Amino acid sequence: MKVEVEAVDGSVTTLEKITELSFSQSSDAACDSLYVYFKAESELGEIVAVRAYEGKKKIFNGLCDCQRTSIGKDGFEIYIYARSSASLLIDNQAEPYTYCAPSAKQLCLSCAQPLGFTCKLPNIYTGEKYQVAQGVSCYGAINQFVYFCTGYNITVTPDNEICLPQLSENCKSLNEYKILSLKSIINRSEPITQINFKKSLSSNGYGFHTKAQYADTVKINKSQYVNLASFADWQRDYTVLQKLKKSYDSYKLIEAVVSGFANESLFQRFSYSSQEAEYNDYALVEKRYICDSRGKRTRLTLRKIIDVKENTYVD
Repeated sequence: MKVEVEAVDGSVTTLEKITELSFSQSSDAACDSLYVYFKAESELGEIVAVRAYEGKKKIFNGLCDCQRTSIGKDGFEIYIYARSSASLLIDNQAEPYTYCAPSAKQLCLSCAQPLGFTCKLPNIYTGEKYQVAQGVSCYGAINQFVYFCTGYNITVTPDNEICLPQLSENCKSLNEYKILSLKSIINRSEPITQINFKKSLSSNGYGFHTKAQYADTVKINKSQYVNLASFADWQRDYTVLQKLKKSYDSYKLIEAVVSGFANESLFQRFSYSSQEAEYNDYALVEKRYICDSRGKRTRLTLRKIIDVKENTYVD
């Protein structure tokens, strides 16, 4: 992996003596992250930007958050930590505003384009009002709207394009990699069986219900009560449904460590089989590439794709 840094004065340096590197991506995090320990014969000045490449492909484009330099007998030992360019959307607040029948592209135009981002989102819109409250980040203003409508968080590419990730159509075999370790995790503490909710303050009780029928097949019994009176009409059903589905995100996971760099996109589907076990249709939701004295490896976290078979009914 090639890493280059850009200083405040515009000079660009390719790092040669990297002693440790970690590159992380997660579907639940707005920003990718990269930290690097390296040695240099001279100071590099104040670093503002960091870019990483796998072959000719740019896989990270970010801004330096922290830089530490130690002076030793053999020169300088430097540590840098950077977040991807999506950090600009996180660190800048959106103007408080109530939009009438907005689209995701309109929100990008208002909140992201002035910061140098382009919109590659599909045609996502509502015919209702959408309020961006005081103190909400530019990322939050766009992402909350998109998540309400789709159930997915937006992602920002190394080319500063705002996109909507989707599950891959194809399903790859994890067996193609040299697997150093693999473990399966079942977490039954998070999944919700049923959400009972009311839509207005005037409602006498929680007469609306959304149930995950899948929970019955795995004998999970957990109910919650939610008051949706403060939400806009169009957001209420989305809120309940996404809360129910999200509760199954960490229910069944695979954590695998593979040799080398796994150049895979988030939400790529995988299956794995061996004489001992078989795991079908898991989605990649987090990866961390590590290069240190122990070698090069990628830690992959994969989430079981589950159809919760939701059903909404009224008393």
